[in-house]
Amino acid sequence: MLLASLMHIFASNDLDEHLVTTLKHQGAAINMWGIGTKLVTCNDQPALGGVYKLAATMEEGETTWKPCIKLSEMAIKVSNPGVLNTRRWVVDGLFAGDVIWDECMKPEKSWRAVDPGDATRTKDMPEPDGTRVTCEDLLVPVFVKGKLVYTPPPLAEVRARTLKQLDMLSVSNKRLINPHTYVVGLEASLHKRKTDLIIKEREIVRQLRAAAEKPEAK
Repeated sequence: MLLASLMHIFASNDLDEHLVTTLKHQGAAINMWGIGTKLVTCNDQPALGGVYKLAATMEEGETTWKPCIKLSEMAIKVSNPGVLNTRRWVVDGLFAGDVIWDECMKPEKSWRAVDPGDATRTKDMPEPDGTRVTCEDLLVPVFVKGKLVYTPPPLAEVRARTLKQLDMLSVSNKRLINPHTYVVGLEASLHKRKTDLIIKEREIVRQLRAAAEKPEAK
């Protein structure tokens, strides 16, 4: 029995979270997991496509940002206009939702998250009280006017924060089967501005196309 208690059973070979969970439910006496291939390569999406999209401009001599938008036939590819940040709410120690907002047009009163894919789905975020309900902006400046203004925390501190934040995500969001969708939305005034810009720019495009297709006068 003493020898058995000192032994380590190591499992490997294309393990992922689903297989590990299944083995644990079966009572497998495994205490070391060799998760490599599917962790490193992100098996379901081995390539991450990313692109920078212009969200706001400021001409030389100006002092205010002007929001802009990129149109697309695919709604998910239409950019969000403005100088954006993301504010996260925590209620009773658990994440309650994230709201993308424009720093140039902060809401005067309540915060409402609007589902960018379905404007009929909204969520009113609770008023922070400093104890039970808190919130914080997730994006902080790293470079300002070409100068580094941010000091990266030590790796151990990053790891500790990550583990703490994972504990603050509801079990219903982390479960492997039928997880609840975590709330992420556009702040209501930002959503309205985006909709207004889409309508405005598409009308400009329509007029340009009509002008281009119009026969030239002989």
